[in-house]
Amino acid sequence: MLWTFLSLFLLLHTSQGTLNEVSVATECIDSIVSVVSDFTFAGADLDYYVTACTYNLSVYSMWSAAKLYCTPTEIEAGSALYSGYCVEYGAVELVPYSEIEPKLTDAYIESLQVVNFDDIDETAIWNNSILISKALYQTSRRTDHVFSEEYWLHTIYGWGIYGFWGGLLLLGIINRAVTSIFHSRLERNTRDIEKTVASAPTRSPSSGFLALLHASYHYVRANLIIPATFGSHHRQLLWSCSIPTRLESIIVLAYWALNIGLSCASYEIFWPNIYYTPAIQTWRYVADRTGILCYANLPMLWMFSGRNNVFMWATGWSFSTFNTFHRNIARVATIQAIVHSIGWSAIEGNYGYLLEDWKEKYWYMGGMATVAMSLLLVSSSIFLRQRRYEFFLLLHIAFSVLVIVGLFYHTDIFDGDYNGYLWPLVAIWSFDRFLRIVRFVYCNFRVKTSAGIQHTTSVATYNEESDVIRLEVTTPSKSLQLKPNQHYFLYQPLRWRGWENHPFTLASWAPAGTSNIEYADSALANSTFPPAKSELDIEVASPSSQDTPSSHTSDHNSSQNEASHPAAGSYKLVFYARPFSGWTKRLRDSCIKHPNKAINARIMIEGPYGTSEPLHHYENILFITGGTGISGAVSYLQDHIAKSASRSTRTNNISLIFAAKQLAMIRYMAARELGPILGRSDVHATFHVTSPRESAASGSENAVSISSSSDMEVSYGRPDVKAAISSFVGEISDAGSAGGRIAVFVCGPAAMADDARAAVHQVLKSGKREVAYFEETFGW
Repeated sequence: MLWTFLSLFLLLHTSQGTLNEVSVATECIDSIVSVVSDFTFAGADLDYYVTACTYNLSVYSMWSAAKLYCTPTEIEAGSALYSGYCVEYGAVELVPYSEIEPKLTDAYIESLQVVNFDDIDETAIWNNSILISKALYQTSRRTDHVFSEEYWLHTIYGWGIYGFWGGLLLLGIINRAVTSIFHSRLERNTRDIEKTVASAPTRSPSSGFLALLHASYHYVRANLIIPATFGSHHRQLLWSCSIPTRLESIIVLAYWALNIGLSCASYEIFWPNIYYTPAIQTWRYVADRTGILCYANLPMLWMFSGRNNVFMWATGWSFSTFNTFHRNIARVATIQAIVHSIGWSAIEGNYGYLLEDWKEKYWYMGGMATVAMSLLLVSSSIFLRQRRYEFFLLLHIAFSVLVIVGLFYHTDIFDGDYNGYLWPLVAIWSFDRFLRIVRFVYCNFRVKTSAGIQHTTSVATYNEESDVIRLEVTTPSKSLQLKPNQHYFLYQPLRWRGWENHPFTLASWAPAGTSNIEYADSALANSTFPPAKSELDIEVASPSSQDTPSSHTSDHNSSQNEASHPAAGSYKLVFYARPFSGWTKRLRDSCIKHPNKAINARIMIEGPYGTSEPLHHYENILFITGGTGISGAVSYLQDHIAKSASRSTRTNNISLIFAAKQLAMIRYMAARELGPILGRSDVHATFHVTSPRESAASGSENAVSISSSSDMEVSYGRPDVKAAISSFVGEISDAGSAGGRIAVFVCGPAAMADDARAAVHQVLKSGKREVAYFEETFGW
């Protein structure tokens, strides 16, 4: 798509150059026709083209001036152009120059009354042909030339927006490619089957060009990529606004500056002018410029909005980054649409045509599009998105459709000249929806000649003490490429609001018919790092009735019964959801109605989405998670067990910080996905209960054991994320080059993510280079 944009830019530039040459050739005749038409001749037809093309007084006035001021080549080019106009718009033939020229003697031309700019008067009636003065001709030619040049600049400046985003995406793609090459080299080194010991830590270059490049990259990460624009707010809202990173802010500010500059630059306002007064010239050029810039911004607006976006994969940028660009493009385009509407309203109001204009389809459809774009901005407020997301989504789609339809009708009067800006919107939206359907069918259906159509089955179980819903989805697809950090959109298509879909991070997966714990244990048996203790099964202290092994077995059996003998090669995917409002609340209420709080949820999935980060290339990993954000860490930990078994990971030191409101949540996870992990010698876990009520109930205790067979302890209160990161990095840095590289991965609440980001920023600023930061959090 990037090369398509660049090719179109070059094609347009070439075609505009050709058009500019044509307009120069026809400019002489065009200028004469423009100024002659400003004079009213006695007996002339009311139709503009009938008068200009056939009426004697007008025709003789035109060709007399052409003989004096135009070259034969210009007369020929202008005649060809206006002959076409006369036939197309007036259904008449232009009286040719060759027919009139013999009569244009010197004596005849000298007999004509010479008119100047001051003679232009709509109320004056001329009974004879006229000869425009050379000064008036030059004024008219300058007017036409500047008007054509302004229109050409509008278009070129519009394409400058594609140059901005195209260049930015190209840099992102190059950075992604270089990073991928670096990690692929690490992958090859890690998979050296002749090695029997852990791979040696990677070292930064100490001299030469690579050292300079590495230092520059570290500076950019430490000062632009990692930190928030100001303070520590990034995922947390500040005055109801999301704050981007510094690099994102620089890009956004550059984009705003570009659009403001393009909207204000290169206007040639002069007087006398045969078209407009200086004030109306300004309104006209600004209105046209902002209108075309608005159209030019729309394809980029749509491109940055879709979930099936090839550029997201090609650059490695997060959905949050794309969403930041999407929102700012929307704001700029809407402001440009409003300025365009105000400008043309001022022009038409000046001539007294404004009320009549609202009866024209192109006018009121353009007005509808501007209003729809404005309402899109208002309805996209964080207040509505957080409280009524599904309503916001429906409004977003409805208003977007109104914008597209309105703009097609608005510029239909230009015979499709502007449809090139609009059809990409339809194509991008259709492409995204088509791929959603493909992913949906791919994940949920499989046709077998012996068994017919197989479909996804699912079980939703609500644990009341931990206030969490566990979703087990068994998909018939045998070719899903399951990886850590993937997320899927979950549907309940048989519900009356079946179009609703919500993203959830994949927590774990296992072959259908096998529990996730059994699957992890099978990999654990072959792992490079054996368990630290002989007893690996986590016995949870004081389990509730819902958290007993029998309860877990019951949940597992219900899942298997629901799957009805799933096909070999298919997988069971596990997701965790915290019920808040809307869909998750309705799902929880449905579970509560059943005695064992488990239901056949009839959930289907669409995916996978997201990028699996190469954490296995880092010797040390610090996972910081909160609530159901543990899903993000669990998937990597499960992957770590598998890679340890095949000796395809560099990681030998993992620290997990897991914070939850309820102790029951920690126990629940320890008895399930975290069970096979907690006993490993290369994994150290700390747990935190953040609920003030549970902290008060604990009395004077600072920590409690969660397992009779493990020394893992739970602390009450929020974890000190900054101190934990500083301590973790400090211990490894003290080991020197033997310590290896460090990855900090965060998946949790906004405040936790911002604390982690600020801590990593401080670590990088202190000169520690081998620290990478990865964040997987939901943003509004």
